[in-house]
Amino acid sequence: MVYIGQCILLIGIILGGWGLLRPTIRVKNKKEIGVKRASSIYSDEKGTKMLIAQDLGLQGKPDMIFETWILRSYIPLEIKSGKLKEDMPHQGDLYQLVIYFILIEAVYGKKPPYGKLVYANKTFKIRNTVKLRKMALKTVGEMRAMLKNECQVRVTPDYTKCRHCVCRETVCEWIEGDK
Repeated sequence: MVYIGQCILLIGIILGGWGLLRPTIRVKNKKEIGVKRASSIYSDEKGTKMLIAQDLGLQGKPDMIFETWILRSYIPLEIKSGKLKEDMPHQGDLYQLVIYFILIEAVYGKKPPYGKLVYANKTFKIRNTVKLRKMALKTVGEMRAMLKNECQVRVTPDYTKCRHCVCRETVCEWIEGDK
């Protein structure tokens, strides 16, 4: 004979396990700006204050932050002008959104459950996971070490790969025409 308590426990285990199986990144093949059942509370406009996490030395301005009506959760939204062919966001854009998760938690005191990356042709819903946060903070640490010349990066200059690189003539010393 099965008891009601055992059934509730079993259902809880099943539903709790489902949270572990949900994908971290979901994609829709359309541009979707906004969050359902939420109001915009922040927009990156002239005069808007920068979000700052002093203890981590991070700051930034997401394009928008929404507050959901029922749970009062904060959802950052980052809009990108480019189009994607693949069903994964660019790694730098993903980490940018994850840093916004951290900034929102530092400023508003609440951990965002997810955020959105919106490209011209695709929208990604990114869950705020511990793994993503660790990866983004590790990358920030590596970037800071690079800027302090604490780590050396081997560069193989290639005009076609380097001509539009954001690191060109900043942290990377390769200049067009160098051999």
